[in-house]
Amino acid sequence: MNYTELRQLRAFSWYDGIYLAIIWTVSFGCFLASTWQLLLGDVSSAIVLFTPLFVGLRLRQFRDNVWDGIISFKNAFFYCMRMFFNAAWLFSLAQLAYMVFIDHGKMLRIMNAFSSTPEFQEMLHAMEIDQQEFLDSLPDLFQPYPLVVNCFVNEIIFGAAASLVIAAILARNVNTTKQFS
Repeated sequence: MNYTELRQLRAFSWYDGIYLAIIWTVSFGCFLASTWQLLLGDVSSAIVLFTPLFVGLRLRQFRDNVWDGIISFKNAFFYCMRMFFNAAWLFSLAQLAYMVFIDHGKMLRIMNAFSSTPEFQEMLHAMEIDQQEFLDSLPDLFQPYPLVVNCFVNEIIFGAAASLVIAAILARNVNTTKQFS
């Protein structure tokens, strides 16, 4: 890979990371709004499940339109990882801004309401966790900085695993469109 190709890869993965961060922010907004409209919780989950498809679509467009249909596994993995990393830190900034300036305990109230359901209480009982002990630990878990850092790390781990699969599927060393024409 020469310097021009590296710059192309970095620039396109940066913009695609911005798009992915916007998608994740919409999903987060749907999750928060699911207290008003239950359907938005399902929309939030669907958006999260769409993430690998979106990354694969953007990688395929980059491969076919910018690099003439050829990209190695290494470059495809690098593209996906940069995209996930850029999206993760941009989304973390948005999440931190929400938690510090807007939340005022809303996520904690959502979790308290969720933990009072019979299904969740059965799960706690099966795991031999005292419900009151669990509820007492929630305020520490939903502090802005630990929550954002935890989400960032989870997004990077998910991104690494998804990038391996996406890069393996979409890597191509031969331009098949020119090969058969």
